[in-house]
Amino acid sequence: MKQIPAPVRALLDSADPVARHQRQAVYTLFGIPGRPATMTPLVEALAMVSTLDTPSFAPTPTINDLALSKAHAYASQYLLQQFIRTVSHTTMLPPANRHELLTAAQSLPLANLNRLRLNFNQRERIADFLKDTKDWPAKLTSLSGYLATSLAGLDPAVCGLARAIGESIGIVLTILADVQTTQQIADFRERLLMGNYPLPLLFGFEDDPGYFYDFFHQAHKPTADQFVAAQQRVLTIGITPALTMASELVDQARLDSQQLPTDLQKRVEQALTRLAAATTQPQ
Repeated sequence: MKQIPAPVRALLDSADPVARHQRQAVYTLFGIPGRPATMTPLVEALAMVSTLDTPSFAPTPTINDLALSKAHAYASQYLLQQFIRTVSHTTMLPPANRHELLTAAQSLPLANLNRLRLNFNQRERIADFLKDTKDWPAKLTSLSGYLATSLAGLDPAVCGLARAIGESIGIVLTILADVQTTQQIADFRERLLMGNYPLPLLFGFEDDPGYFYDFFHQAHKPTADQFVAAQQRVLTIGITPALTMASELVDQARLDSQQLPTDLQKRVEQALTRLAAATTQPQ
């Protein structure tokens, strides 16, 4: 990517360093060992396209919040245009791979639009969570694996497997982050107020719909004690099924990895073993 202008660069501190590290780890996992990760900025540019123009917002925004949201939207548009320009002109990828990246980039604004429609919607279900996660955070880890194998010159079938495994890894990482969020009352409360519900809460909706209907349909904002009580309810009924779902996704990724070339399969299996351990332990 070309040098980012200062006004845009000043807004990039909203990037999640943990998520960025995870995407780069997926790229490294599927890439040629020892080769510099020269193209990872492409995926990171797409990450910032969605992160800057976020579909979540504070329930009572200030004038400064509104101005900053406009600045983020303009910066997001700039980064998307730069991504399209860079991919369209690169000679490091064949046309078919460039087309896949451009198609993915076009889908990200729609992913944000769909996420915005889900926010503040108590009808959000687990299927909505899976689609939303596949459309954004998991799509980025998927593209990290796809880009690394494409640049390594691997067979298109292997690139497709890397993309599928990267998607599964991205969903698992999102679930684990949601579990951790649920265990921290301040983070849990903030997510509820922003309408961006963590997966364990969605399992709570299914297990005890009456309790959570009453919680969300009070005449006034819930008290601090009520938030704590809701958190404890979710911890009791929502954590285990969320981790079970994550474990099943790791198993699916393991099945996919069996079709990879031997050396790559061994590296991926080691990474998936570490990820599987995280799905069986309190986060």
